[in-house]
Amino acid sequence: MTATLHVQCPECDVVVPIAVQAELTELSDRRQGISLDPDLTELWAHAWTHDPES
Repeated sequence: MTATLHVQCPECDVVVPIAVQAELTELSDRRQGISLDPDLTELWAHAWTHDPES
């Protein structure tokens, strides 16, 4: 399953999408686990647009 989460940049208020791959797994008869694998490419690309000295 693929989903998109959004985070808001605290410096400029731009909303940045983060694609997330989710996978459910059976841990036991009554328990399930979820594995989330975020793609942080857009977040890093946005962070690089800010001046590190400000």
